[in-house]
Order: sequence, then structure tokens, then C-alpha cells
Amino acid sequence: MSNLDLSFHKSSVNNPGRLQQITTVPPAMFKLCHLVQLHDREAFSRIDELWSSKHVLYVITSGQARLISSNGQLMVNTGSAVVRQAGTLLQHESKRGSLSPVQGIAIAFDFADNEQRLWPFGHPVPVTSRLIAELISELVQSSSKRDESGPFKPHMLFYQLLDTLRDHAVRLAHEDHSWLDIVLARIHERVTHSFTREQLAREVNVSPEHFSREFKKYTGFTFVEYVTRLRIRIAQEHLLFANPTLQELAQLTGYRDTFYLSRKFKQTVGCAPTLYRKTPKKIASLTYNYTASLLALGHIPHLGAVAEWMKSRLIENGQDQFDQCYEHDLINHPDLIADAHPDVILGYAPHSGMDELRQIAPTILMPFEELDWQEQLIHLGRITGLEAKARALLDQYDTLQQEANRTLDQMMGVRGSAVCIFMIGESGAYIYGHGWGRASHILYHSLGFAPPARMEKDGQLLTGYIHVPLNEIHLYAADHIFIDYAREPSEQDAVDKLFAQESWNNLSAVREGRLYEIEANMFYGFDPISIMEQLQHIMHKLTSHLSMH
Repeated sequence: MSNLDLSFHKSSVNNPGRLQQITTVPPAMFKLCHLVQLHDREAFSRIDELWSSKHVLYVITSGQARLISSNGQLMVNTGSAVVRQAGTLLQHESKRGSLSPVQGIAIAFDFADNEQRLWPFGHPVPVTSRLIAELISELVQSSSKRDESGPFKPHMLFYQLLDTLRDHAVRLAHEDHSWLDIVLARIHERVTHSFTREQLAREVNVSPEHFSREFKKYTGFTFVEYVTRLRIRIAQEHLLFANPTLQELAQLTGYRDTFYLSRKFKQTVGCAPTLYRKTPKKIASLTYNYTASLLALGHIPHLGAVAEWMKSRLIENGQDQFDQCYEHDLINHPDLIADAHPDVILGYAPHSGMDELRQIAPTILMPFEELDWQEQLIHLGRITGLEAKARALLDQYDTLQQEANRTLDQMMGVRGSAVCIFMIGESGAYIYGHGWGRASHILYHSLGFAPPARMEKDGQLLTGYIHVPLNEIHLYAADHIFIDYAREPSEQDAVDKLFAQESWNNLSAVREGRLYEIEANMFYGFDPISIMEQLQHIMHKLTSHLSMH
């Protein structure tokens, strides 16, 4: 025993019942209650009903969502988290325009049994953190494998999550720029009208001098620089889509003097407005489909979102000589876009960082669900100066579409119904409406098949997509079923369970061989090359079956 151990031992013997320097540990504030994986916007909506008396932490693992709280609208992206207090609402916006199927984790927790009920997280604010993503992943894994992880690990990870969220709330409280956020919102609202620094400073009750100092620190620009840059960006965006006169452009951007507009445009962009459309442009594409569409047009982007399924095709076609990222990286890290110094940014609307992107370069965001893929391609053609090539590709698709319909008229006559089912393992499958790609627009628009009656009955055809549990997939059956099976060996059990169901085996499409295997990767894109391949693949499946019968 060491001298230190011996002295402590003697002290304890001489003073039985006395302990030195006792520190009282504060009571636990919260307790972990439930955890559930969410697969669609309907599941998000149900959480508020089921867990209204609980606090809820949402973590977005895939997709993008607009959430509505009592403090306004929030945009959450892949990798971001947001927490709401019990008794408040945080609803998924129901209108169309979402970018992709929203998936995530919802964690319900409650106050522990103590009298001091403090709420340390403030108002709902999206937080993007690599640490939160890692902790959530571990928490899900340890909760599903309790026997291996032990009883304490989920709670340990839960408290690490809360600690990270509290740190963020504390930092936010110390960096209160709420009046500046109001100012920026008003600048964007009034950009086509005249306003001054002094007017805005009065509206938020700060002095013009304090306004200028804080504005520069917050945005990196002076007030005049910020407004000028925003107006010139808007001018560039209009010029990319159309050919307005200088007078029209002045009205669209809040300038009264066309000469002043022209001078500011040249100072900011480097050329006159009349020459801007003709100058070559470095494009940053924030989405997989726009990157693929640009390549189909023969335009190599400067920076592009590229999925794993695209990479082999890029190498085969010799089109891989550009900076490549994943979509979620470009959504969550605008510095990657800024570092590329693009001349134009392309992406889907809505985008939570629109104002920030516009400070980098003119930004064209198109509502994926509301614009037909052909309209989107024409817009991309105009932006790149390749509209003629875009129209030629659409003519090529139209020829294939007409040939396909003539063949189906001869071989089957009345089309009947069809559906594409994309299995995702034990939790079920995704089925897409006709505005979402994934072959649905080919089946319903190009080839004239009807969607499953259940989708029309429930009003789900236009909502983009639906997540269907394994035991309900048969309810969305059709005369012709195209299905992508779960590919991972660990998910094969889900496929086997589906095929063992009596309700599945009794479907006429299954009994009569109108079940066609497809591969999800082939049906992801809605660029013209992908869509032509999808149409040909669907026709091959259908005609092979029809020729045998």
C-alpha cells in the first residue's frame, strides 16, 4: 500500500462515518422514453398526435423537410436535428414541393421525477452536427441490440445528445442576431423598391452606426455591398432564363437608372448585361439529376453532386473530370460551393440556404415536384445555351414513346394498371406518385397505365411518395408490378416474408407472371439518358412477358 493510501486509510479509521469533500450530484433532468424510425411525412405528422405530452428530438437522416412551429417555418436537411418541447407542435408542411422522401429518427423523452423543470434548449432551431449524427447512429444501434450493448449505453448516448444540443442553445443565446435576421428578411422582401440603411436601423431600433458595424460582421459585406450584390444576382438570374431589356431589368431589380444598373452589373460580374448570356459559365449542380442532365446536354459542370450509381457511367463516358460531391454535403456545407467559385448554382427549390447561395453566385432553384422533367431540361438548356440540344433529346424521347405505345396497342390494347415498388427491407417499401420519377411518370404519363386504385382512393398519387409497411404492400397492387428487391443479404428475410404472405401470392399479377424485377439505381434519375433507358427497360420487361402469352 502506498503512503497516500496508508494516510487515507488511517484517517478513515480514526474518523468513522466522516467523508471528505462530498459533492452533491444534480438530479437527472430528463429520461429517455421511446425511439422510432420515420419513413415519410405522414409519420412525422402522427408523432405530434402520439407524443404530444412528450418532448421530441427529430433527426433527419435523408431528404429535406419544411417544419412549422409556433415560431415560424424551419427548413431541416439531411444530418440536421431539431428538438421541440412537450405541448408544442412541430408539423411537417403538407404542401407539395419536398425534395425527396424524408426519413429520420424521432426520440421521445420526458422530465425526470424532480421538481425543477427547466427547458435548456430554447426555441426549435435546426442544428447540423457531425457529432449528433454519429451519436444518433450509435443510439439506434444500441437500442436495437440491447443484449449486446447492455442496459446503460442507450441512456449514456442520449445524455451526450442532450449535452450537444444544450451547448448549441447556449452559443445561440450568446450570439443574438435576431434583429439582423429581421433586417435581412426585409431586404429580400423589398429588394425591388428603394430603402436606406437609416430606415432599416429605425425599424429594428438600433443606431445607424451600430447597424453598419454588426451588419458587416454578420454578413461579411457592408449594407450597400450586400444590397447591390443581391440586385445584380437577381438580374443575372433573369438573364439566364430570358432576354429582358435593360429597362425591364431595372424594374425587376429595383434600379431606376439603366446606366447605373449597367455600371454596377459590369463592376460585379465583369461584363455588360447585354453580353452576359453569351459568356461561358462554370456551373455548380447541387443535385444528382441536374448533374446528369447537364452531362446529357454535353455540358461538364464545374462542381456537381454525383451518386455512387452515376460514377461508373461517368468513367465509361469520359465525363468524370470535374469536382464531385454527394448531395447532402453540398446542402450542409455551402463553403464547398463557395470554394469552387462557380458562375451559376443549380438546385431544387426549396433550399434553406438560398440567400447564402446568392451571395456566392446567381442561383436557379426549380421546384422538383411541380415542374415536369421535360420543362426542367428546357430550363437547363436555356441556362447553358444548349436549348436546341435539350429539345432534340426530348424529340428523341418522344419518338421512343410513340413507338412504345404502338407496340403496346398491338400487343395488349387497354393498358390496365401498373406500379413500381421499391423495397427497403423489413420496414416495407416506397411507392411513388406520378410527379416523382422512379418510372412512375413513364408508366402513367408516357405509356398510359393507371396507378393502383388505392393510391387514387387515398389521394396519395400527387403527394410524391408513400411508405408502405410490409404487411400492406398487397393493397397497392396493380395489373403489372415492377419491383426492386432489397439487395442486402441482411434484408433478404423481408423479401422472403413478403413472398410467404398469402395476400401477396393471391395477387393476379403474381399468379400470372406480371411481376417484373427491376433495379432501383437504374430508376433513380430523371435526366433524359436515364429516362430513355428506363422506358426501354420497362418495354423489354412487358414485351418479353406478352410475347410468351
